[in-house]
Amino acid sequence: MARYEVVLQGSSFRTNQASLGLSTIALIRGDGIILLDTGHFGNRGQLLNALEKLGITPADVDTVILTHSHWDHVLNLEVFGRAEVVINSKELNHVNSIKGYDWATPSFLGKVLEKRKVKVVEGDVALSKDVSLIETPGHSPGHQSVLVETDRGRVLFSGDAMPTMRSYLHELPDYIMVSDDVARSSIRKMKDLKPAVYYPGHDRPFRVVDGNPEYLTHTELKVIFREAEQNFGILLSTENAEKPEKK
Repeated sequence: MARYEVVLQGSSFRTNQASLGLSTIALIRGDGIILLDTGHFGNRGQLLNALEKLGITPADVDTVILTHSHWDHVLNLEVFGRAEVVINSKELNHVNSIKGYDWATPSFLGKVLEKRKVKVVEGDVALSKDVSLIETPGHSPGHQSVLVETDRGRVLFSGDAMPTMRSYLHELPDYIMVSDDVARSSIRKMKDLKPAVYYPGHDRPFRVVDGNPEYLTHTELKVIFREAEQNFGILLSTENAEKPEKK
């Protein structure tokens, strides 16, 4: 059975100044070492530090699976220069069709992939005995989610086809490049897989109990303002709801 670790947990945190684009990045150990998505420039340091704690260097990574081509998932691809890149054929066609500006996909990504060893896949496909790619378009034309068979049951890394628990409940991701119907169909397809745990692209992991999703972990985010001689930090975190008080 494959083993996995969440390297960096995604978040849907945004500000009035910018979207942070914090995507879930995972490491899968089975037939070789697989990195699922790479994040972007802003979390490169955190990514490398997290991998080091897991005993992994960029050169150890055999395969990078791209769920899709958006900037918050691909901009650290250059760090893993030895790895084969796995991308869906429809997504690669989209990448190669960009002429000028695209709202989410870097225009230079096609040139980057030309210099790399790339494995192009179509539809649902088994990458190994325990790792399968599930075509889940909607958020992007060739989005693919990743199903992993583990000794704790099957887990699904849904990427941005199902970026949050909210998208599980409403059966639509936050951003849609194809159509509502296609995006909704992909979420229903993922639900039909009935994984033990969902790992969304921009949210905490959750499971479904008696038809109701529930988070498995808490999360925290520290916001740091760099001031003249000191930093001012705010820690945001989730915690259990307080029980009603009895007076």
